[in-house]
Amino acid sequence: MSGPTLRIRDLKLGFKSWSGMVEVLHGISLHINKGERVALVGESGSGKSVTARIVLGLLQSLRSARLSGLVEFEGRDLSKLSEAERHALRGTRMSMIFQDPTSSLNPVYPVFTQFHEVLRRANPAITAAEAQMRAEKALADVSIPDPARVLESYPFQLSGGMNQRVMIAMALANEPSLLIADEPGTALDVTVQAQTLKLMREQVERHGTSVLFISHNLGVVREFADRVYVIYKGRIAEQGSAAALFEDPRHPYTQALLAAVPRITGEGIPEIDDASNAYFAPTVVHEGNGEPEGAS
Repeated sequence: MSGPTLRIRDLKLGFKSWSGMVEVLHGISLHINKGERVALVGESGSGKSVTARIVLGLLQSLRSARLSGLVEFEGRDLSKLSEAERHALRGTRMSMIFQDPTSSLNPVYPVFTQFHEVLRRANPAITAAEAQMRAEKALADVSIPDPARVLESYPFQLSGGMNQRVMIAMALANEPSLLIADEPGTALDVTVQAQTLKLMREQVERHGTSVLFISHNLGVVREFADRVYVIYKGRIAEQGSAAALFEDPRHPYTQALLAAVPRITGEGIPEIDDASNAYFAPTVVHEGNGEPEGAS
């Protein structure tokens, strides 16, 4: 396959409501190359998670949603795929890690039953014995010391950090080409979050997996991502390499996000005049990071 693993161009989304059309995304564009870790950063309600759900094909059949623009995965236009074809991609060629691992796993089934179902997505004929071997290896790869015991356990018997490692192992079990991580580790304490993200980075590097990393935690993004897109109210405000963006943020909204990071200095956070329309200036692209995409 040539070209990016994921390409989004001029994506617009609106929801039909009783009062009319509510616009959510206003022509965003981004791309993720093979093996690249790309972060989509913004505050709650900025459009991060709905973008991920469009990539997964979860909003295309929603009657109230109005979509336009290009979403291309491995060279295939998702709008031209049937619902069955989009469903077949989920859990095989693309997978997702959700924000809260404990609620993402079914509490009434042991971990092995759920892991077996994941493996059957790619290989319906896989036996329980084969699934057991693969699941134990996958759990060992994410530094779970006693995989057999964990597979016999129910999610509520495991810690949040352990459940998140199980989710990472499941997400990568079928070797997807794209992993979407929606605020992974937010529900965990800082130390466990750091360990979990380190494991995830090691795993995606080992598998050569492309990652769309959704977060509002700029500290995590700085350590994890190769490139960053900053999204504000459904528009891409700024993009560039992680190093360049954190070294020299040029858009007022990016500067405000960085200023909002807690510091033990006693200094206040500078006020940003939202009414100045400064946030709606054309997309800022750092030099050397490709052509501008998503200018509004």
